Amino acid sequence: MLIASKNGDISAAKLISETQHHWVLEVEKREVRVSKTDVRQRAFSDMSDALAWANAEPELIAHFVSLDAAKAPLDNQIP
Repeated sequence: MLIASKNGDISAAKLISETQHHWVLEVEKREVRVSKTDVRQRAFSDMSDALAWANAEPELIAHFVSLDAAKAPLDNQIP
């Protein structure tokens, strides 16, 4: 998971639990609760989504979208 904030900060996080109203994440061995209605920060599973929400540069967002697209066929292979 990733935590993105409107000021452009993005942090890697581990999802501990999720409810209808919030995510509980672990960031650098610290538990963080992120409200799903918070307009300043949000949790994401895809970097491209986090970057788009944080209003990152379009070229950077496009780079991660292309990385996700290249990875998708590998995710669909049967082991």
